[in-house]
Amino acid sequence: MLNRLRIEEGWLTLLLAWALVMTTALAILNAELIAGLELMPIIATSGVVVGIILAKSHFPARSAHSMAIAYGLFLLVYLIGRDLPVELTWRERVFDLINRQSEWLGKAVSQGSSRDGLIFVMHTSAIFWLLGYTASWYTFRRPRLWLVILPSGLVLMSIVYYYYGPKPMAGFLVVYTLLALVYIARTHLGAQEKKWRAETVRFETGLRFNFLQASLLAALLVLGISWGLPSGRANSALNNTFNQSAVSETWRDFQDSWTRLFSSLRTYGTGTNDAFRNSLTLGGPRSIASTLIMDIFPEERLPYVYWKAVSYDKYQDGTWTISKSDSYNHLPDEGEIPIESTRMRKEVVQTIVNYVPNAGTIYSAPDLLNSDRQIVVNHSLDDEGNIVIHSAMSRLLLRQGERYRVVSDYSIADATSLRQASQEYPDWIMDKYLQEPDTITTETVTLAKQLSDGADNPFDKAVSIRNYLRRNITYNDQIEAPPEGVEPIHYILFQGQEAYCNYYASAMTMMLRSQGVPARFVAGYTQGEWDEETGSYRVRAKNAHAWVEVYFPDFGWIPFEPTASIPSGDRPESAGNPGDAFGAESSLEQEQALIDELAGNDEDPLARQDQLGDDQSGFGGSLSTRRLIQFAVGAALLGVAIGIIFIARELNWRIEADVERSYSRLGNWGRYLGLIFRPSLTPNERADLLTRSVPEGKEPIYRLTDQYVQQRFSKRRDVDVGFNPSREWHILRPKLIHSVISYQLKQLFKGFRKG
Repeated sequence: MLNRLRIEEGWLTLLLAWALVMTTALAILNAELIAGLELMPIIATSGVVVGIILAKSHFPARSAHSMAIAYGLFLLVYLIGRDLPVELTWRERVFDLINRQSEWLGKAVSQGSSRDGLIFVMHTSAIFWLLGYTASWYTFRRPRLWLVILPSGLVLMSIVYYYYGPKPMAGFLVVYTLLALVYIARTHLGAQEKKWRAETVRFETGLRFNFLQASLLAALLVLGISWGLPSGRANSALNNTFNQSAVSETWRDFQDSWTRLFSSLRTYGTGTNDAFRNSLTLGGPRSIASTLIMDIFPEERLPYVYWKAVSYDKYQDGTWTISKSDSYNHLPDEGEIPIESTRMRKEVVQTIVNYVPNAGTIYSAPDLLNSDRQIVVNHSLDDEGNIVIHSAMSRLLLRQGERYRVVSDYSIADATSLRQASQEYPDWIMDKYLQEPDTITTETVTLAKQLSDGADNPFDKAVSIRNYLRRNITYNDQIEAPPEGVEPIHYILFQGQEAYCNYYASAMTMMLRSQGVPARFVAGYTQGEWDEETGSYRVRAKNAHAWVEVYFPDFGWIPFEPTASIPSGDRPESAGNPGDAFGAESSLEQEQALIDELAGNDEDPLARQDQLGDDQSGFGGSLSTRRLIQFAVGAALLGVAIGIIFIARELNWRIEADVERSYSRLGNWGRYLGLIFRPSLTPNERADLLTRSVPEGKEPIYRLTDQYVQQRFSKRRDVDVGFNPSREWHILRPKLIHSVISYQLKQLFKGFRKG
């Protein structure tokens, strides 16, 4: 029985391979992207077990892989199928999973979007089954240590790098790196031992323990050193090269496809460039932290204002995109961007301090006119050749703490003027901003018509629809994604009746379009916190927002706020009359109170000095306070670990260097082996009993016993000259450990059989 359980490469090798995959599985479970990920540790472990069984079998590789695929499919269907409705038979559940996968593939090919969260669980389960199986296969059948380490490592890095939620994730990467280094050392030693045996080279079995101990210390030292190195992510030159390459475009396309096809995943506010991409999908719950994004210094305090990032014009199956656009490089000395000239606007200058490492998006109050940086303007053209801006990006990455200046064409149009605006829309407006997909339901259109019937102009129609949404849809940013097959806007209007900003803005935009009012979906940030002392707005990740802009001939795009948790920003009734919104000092405070309530009033852990450092102009010159603390803690933990190891070795050496204490330790090992030493037994009889359980350790056991007898009972009461008990333990200890583990496993299996 014990021979069957023996693994030539060692149980520790199997444990390390399993731990690598398990670390990645626990990381994705900790990220809480969607329900169902609790299956990943079970599936990964099952993959490792099946992998070692097939690796140690005599099946050819092709047959073993085929069986692994079959076992994996059966396990995945069983575990995932259990969560399907109980009234379905297992045959119906299997066909349901197949149909879901087929529909998802169809949407992937046709550039559609999917809100079926079970698809992500299915795909992730398959990945972790393969990670577990290949970890065992490439450890025990065809040793390829990098094919064990790299796949799980790449999955883990993608989780850690692109997770921006509140839970700490870097610890998983540290543990994985440590395990990987020890795994490399263990597999290398195992290969050397196999080679030595084949060449009949003698070596001490205790070498394994010392080698692993040294590799652990080396791994800790490497981690301690690497902790203090500057991150590649903070390398602006490297990131500039990447972001200007074709690889960057491919990667952004992949990110857009990912958000479309797995839109039910929990999203988190992001602290990187590209917080707002070329598409936005209505998905499931979101969690946004209080990370500092930027400080904005306008020349004067503005009425309610947004910091615009991107505008979308096309809506299809729950996803917003930019239907057709081009880009051009705009230089500061080229003057203002040639946008449409509109009435009742004033130029507003803003200085923005960026706090996001390697940011790319240029933010501004609507509408952007110019910047002191070279920018890439993503745009389309109107009928007269004017630029219609969709988004603007800096040509060179914005470093943390870097400032830039923008000029905006800020609207001060009053309600009366907008009510009197022409309703004759240009062709380019009607072509793009009245687009409606066939999926918008009759109920949605009917509701929009009922709300608009009492208004004779687009402004009042927009106000009516906006007010309905604010009064009748409850704000909730933890809603689940709408069920598959249900139109998202219809769902929040007539079924869920809960939403967050993406849904509010989508509903208002499409309801207005159904009534012939041009509108578009806009994303960026709300104004944030006003600091009277510095005269600036402080914007955090939790201020990320979506709103609606409505087009009025001669006046351009005017923002409207349908989200219930944000002040509505009503315009004054007439020019020169500030009205409620323009004159209200409470609007900023009201917004902050609402946002703090929704965000749990979580204060940003970074103070301004932690963001900027002592020298606000030297962002790349030294480690930040947080990084220094991390390095100090890491160094302290490394020192404690090394100290514990050396202290333990010193205490162990003192015991084993003494013959009498060594003999007493033999008795302790005997008890671990289930031996009972009666008081009447002589030392040699005790040694005989112990060697029957550990025959490989016969010689060192008898030598230690003989020296103990000689020291204790001979006339000279001393050991032989040159005798070293520690050397005997160096030979004996691995044999005792092996025998104890074998005995304990045997007892465990006996217990299982009795049970």
